[in-house]
This record gives sequence, structure tokens and C-alpha cells, in this order.
Amino acid sequence: MDPFNLIIVLTLVGFLFLAAEVFVPGMVLGLLGGLSLLGAVAISYVELGPVTGTVVLFSIGAIILTGFVAWMFLFPSTPIGRRIMLKNTLQPGAQLPAQKPGALLGKSGEAITTLRPAGTARIDGKRVDVLARGDFIEAGSPVTVVAHEGPKVVVRETQSTQTTAPA
Repeated sequence: MDPFNLIIVLTLVGFLFLAAEVFVPGMVLGLLGGLSLLGAVAISYVELGPVTGTVVLFSIGAIILTGFVAWMFLFPSTPIGRRIMLKNTLQPGAQLPAQKPGALLGKSGEAITTLRPAGTARIDGKRVDVLARGDFIEAGSPVTVVAHEGPKVVVRETQSTQTTAPA
């Protein structure tokens, strides 16, 4: 096979492997596609000279860049893209209701997971990601919110006020 046809075959195979990588993840086809494209560029430099090699290199690079940009614009409108892309957006400066500073300050709840120091607690009937102040807090322990700034909610274990009489 003459070098020109070999370059065309390697380039086509490379792009087909790169396209197949979208549907068969695992990087094997993507690596084979990339190696095929590099092989096409190397053969063009060795067999056809530096001018033709550079033309092939820039052509393949332009096709890859164009394909990537087109993919980024077209993917969100495909059925798969619509299923996995975020539909709602927040306006600049908007805050989620649970992120209002101080909204949970002083409220009590219960640790759902062991807080080491991060974990989850149920406060006002809602699951909230929290940070423990001080030692680890076991799951099921009562907690009180001692700081709340944006998404950061800090809790401390609530000490029980029951006292036992000495025997």
C-alpha cells in the first residue's frame, strides 16, 4: 500500500475509533484512535516530507478541534444530553432557601450518620450536610446548630441535662 493511502486509512480508522469511544467507554478505542492518528502523522512526515507532514498534522488537529466544539454545542440537545444535563439554573446572586445565613442557627436535630467531623444530620425534618465542632459525634446523638454561613452548617452535640444522684 502506498504511503498516501495508508495515511488516509489510518486517519479514517482513527476518527472512527474516536467516534466509537463515545458509545463504548473505557478509553481503549480512544487510545487506538489517537495512536492511529499519530501513526498517520508520523508516516506523512517520514514518507512524504515535512511540508506534507505538517499539513496532515494541522488538518487532523483542525478536524479534532472542530469536532470537539461541535460536540459540545450539539450534545446538550441530544436525547442522552437532555437526560444528564442540568435543566435549571440559578440567577446570579440568588440563594437557595436552605443557604440563607443563620437560617438553621440554634435549631436542634439528630445525627443521622457518625460525624467525623463531616456527616449528615436531620434538622427541622430535613437532611443537612453538617460539620461537627469538637469530637466525633455518634449517629443518633442529639445535635444543635452553632454556626450557619451559606452551605456550611456546624453542629455540636447537645448534652443531656439529666443528672444522677450519687449512690
